[in-house]
Amino acid sequence: MIAERVRVARGPIEVVLGLHLLPRLQPGEGLLLPGATMIDTTFMGYAIDLVFLDRSRRVTRLVPRMPPWRMVAGANGGRDCLELPAGALEGTGTERGDQLEMTPV
Repeated sequence: MIAERVRVARGPIEVVLGLHLLPRLQPGEGLLLPGATMIDTTFMGYAIDLVFLDRSRRVTRLVPRMPPWRMVAGANGGRDCLELPAGALEGTGTERGDQLEMTPV
């Protein structure tokens, strides 16, 4: 498990702003950005882990501990991005090609 509680960004404004206007993610939390094929951490002030996913929620790219003031694009086929607290991916064994499962609560 890489996150226990994942919020889904609703609408284009929330997707574009991502974590910029939200409190820092706590351990076990995540933010799913549907349609986000590029992430920009300008003005964030802290690192985050990124998981880019295709339509079937298969991992296309992992970016652990992405520092602030950087931009990164997802890999081919990447459609969505899951933002996590820095270090969330450590020890999970998550790798490219893994299938993520999300269960609504």
